[in-house]
Amino acid sequence: MAKTVLITGANRGIGQQLAKELAGDGWDVLVGARDRAKGDAAAARLRKDTGGRLKGVELDVASDASVATAVQKLRDGAIRIDALVNNAGIYGRTDPAATLETNFFGPLRVTLALVPLMTDGATVTNVTSGLGELSNLDAAHRRLLQDPALTRDALVEHVRGFVRGEAWGTNAYGVSKAALNALTRLLAAELPNLRINATCPGWVRTDMGGRGAPRSVEEGAASVRFGVTATESGGIFRDGKRIPP
Repeated sequence: MAKTVLITGANRGIGQQLAKELAGDGWDVLVGARDRAKGDAAAARLRKDTGGRLKGVELDVASDASVATAVQKLRDGAIRIDALVNNAGIYGRTDPAATLETNFFGPLRVTLALVPLMTDGATVTNVTSGLGELSNLDAAHRRLLQDPALTRDALVEHVRGFVRGEAWGTNAYGVSKAALNALTRLLAAELPNLRINATCPGWVRTDMGGRGAPRSVEEGAASVRFGVTATESGGIFRDGKRIPP
């Protein structure tokens, strides 16, 4: 029986490339997209390209209601998830709240909502960025995110503090990815029946990364794909190798 992967933000860029590759390898792929028409169009395009099984799923990771509706439809269809890739993200927005809502709270929201539908040993891959490295933060927040006693609730409250105006030493995108790395570690400990990791695609030539980025979309997708079948949990990886948080 084919395994099923849900990829958020899969109607373009790295997510679309990963969907294409996994479908070509026999996975059933759920193409998550905020815009239903774009998700359906991407799934149809990739079905033609790969001959694989792909289906669009309307999913706005920044909306509790959208996530709940998507999960209910999956449940009604008796769909079980073997891999989740939290790929959807935004960059360059002037509104810190929107950036954190999508890049940090989005993966948290989607992961927790899908836990009841995940198979034992399923993987969760959070797509991170080098801009989220702890070295980009001020000393206080570096210590905070590395604290072994940090809890998920405390992390969430500190992220909300940034949205309210607390300085972290970097911009909203960097904060969102640094917090996502910490969240990955915490969820891996909290959900030991899953394998939860963060993967960095590097700076990739996509709509988000721009034409001047040094890495191709294929290279970025390959780095992210490592997390889909990873046997470890709680790590941060780039190109299949552990990197520091």
